[in-house]
Amino acid sequence: MDDEYKPPTYPVVQFLVAHGMKLAIALGLLGALTGFAGAVAGAPWYWAVAGLAGGALLAGVLASYVEVLRIIADTLMPK
Repeated sequence: MDDEYKPPTYPVVQFLVAHGMKLAIALGLLGALTGFAGAVAGAPWYWAVAGLAGGALLAGVLASYVEVLRIIADTLMPK
């Protein structure tokens, strides 16, 4: 009988702690590129500006989420 306690591993948290900043930047760039692609495809020119602003905002929000997740992982997760 195996009664030894095994703490959970939280694989998604571990992935985001390790690769979260790269993912935040990539998604921010994707948002910016979407706006530029819309402008190139015939949408008004301000779609490019909106895509750039939205991508920067998205990257910033996701980067702050990753920072908070790192703090939580460092202080609360078992090692």
